[in-house]
Amino acid sequence: MAFSNVVGPLEEIGFYGHPMAFLAATTYGQPHELMVNNFQSYMDKVTIVLSVDEATIPDPHQLCDDIAESLKRIKNAVIERGLVK
Repeated sequence: MAFSNVVGPLEEIGFYGHPMAFLAATTYGQPHELMVNNFQSYMDKVTIVLSVDEATIPDPHQLCDDIAESLKRIKNAVIERGLVK
């Protein structure tokens, strides 16, 4: 298993003069059953990209749903405790 955490650009980005709304890089062919890439964009949006070996994790969509639900619960707990402004 491998984790990556990359902060995205702080300003709007473009490609050959065309504005880009979304960009998420990842890797391919790594010798891991699970690769998690986490990106935080300039728009305060977090993107998570999973690469999985379906022989090890047969339902990667369920894993994505579980991670999203966990992050929502963490966010709600932080807000309820007044730890963010």
